[in-house]
Amino acid sequence: MVEVNIAASDEWDTSNEAPDGDDWDGEFESEDDYDGELEPDQYEDETDDAVDEYEDEADALPTKEPKFANVIEWVNGFFLPVIRRRISDNDGGLSWDPRWWAYPEVVARLTALHQAWEEARASDSMSAMSVWWIQHLEPHLRVILDGDTGPMSNAKSDRSFMGWPVMPADPIPPNLIGRILGQHG
Repeated sequence: MVEVNIAASDEWDTSNEAPDGDDWDGEFESEDDYDGELEPDQYEDETDDAVDEYEDEADALPTKEPKFANVIEWVNGFFLPVIRRRISDNDGGLSWDPRWWAYPEVVARLTALHQAWEEARASDSMSAMSVWWIQHLEPHLRVILDGDTGPMSNAKSDRSFMGWPVMPADPIPPNLIGRILGQHG
């Protein structure tokens, strides 16, 4: 819950003081005197102290142990008992194969959902689980259960479907590898 200080003044603080109450030391007489670069040791001590303080706090904070040790436990203990949909018999509705573990994309998506679920569960935010449902589960579920194009869209009750084949890919020309890897690195 967010606490709001209703006793605070409605006036804006227009002083030139830093939030901690220390006045600016006036090292630069004007903006023109500042060349955009800091002296090497100018703020090093302050930064190191702040980092140490946060590291100590992070070490001291209690952490919640995961409820489910892995995706298999999570699927059996949470996903299957809680997520219930009308599954169709390959007529374009929703599709699910009880052998979910045989579909690499489904395993990857369910693993991501499990990890995000554990993170939301451990969060102090009261809305974290709602965010998990809306931002994580719903988009993945639309893909996983899509009876037209999803990874299990051709699943049959006789278990003869083993998933769609791997999408083809031509080898990347050697002269483009560096450019591709450098675009987002």
